[in-house]
Amino acid sequence: MKFKKLLSRLLLATGIMFAGTFTYQNIEHTHVSHAASYNYYNRGQCTWWAYQRRAQLGKPVSNRWGNAKNWYYNAQRSGYRTGHVPRRYAVMQSTAGYYGHVAVVERVYRNGSILVSEYNYNVPLGYGTRYLSRSAARSYNYIY
Repeated sequence: MKFKKLLSRLLLATGIMFAGTFTYQNIEHTHVSHAASYNYYNRGQCTWWAYQRRAQLGKPVSNRWGNAKNWYYNAQRSGYRTGHVPRRYAVMQSTAGYYGHVAVVERVYRNGSILVSEYNYNVPLGYGTRYLSRSAARSYNYIY
């Protein structure tokens, strides 16, 4: 009886270990072109929203870029086009603050001002929109 218990526990532990290793390997070895399948960012954060919105638009971004302050650099490393000119549906990125910030450009107006959608900026852990002047918009990084 003790042998059966030991054997069943050993098999259970081996199964758990294998499943964990398999899951880890799949996540770690996902190429960025396939990376938009699941949103690993914390709900209510700006990164969560930017990831969600871009997926809705059919313009997925990686689910492994970390904090917003790292998105621009990681996007470049992943082969995304980047720049300093706002375009519709681009991710607007800033390194300001401890974590940085990202938002999605919803509209670019003729005068150069923009409308962005975002989470956790003016509304703590919530959705909001805001307008930025042309000069303010030019001070951000963009991921296309």
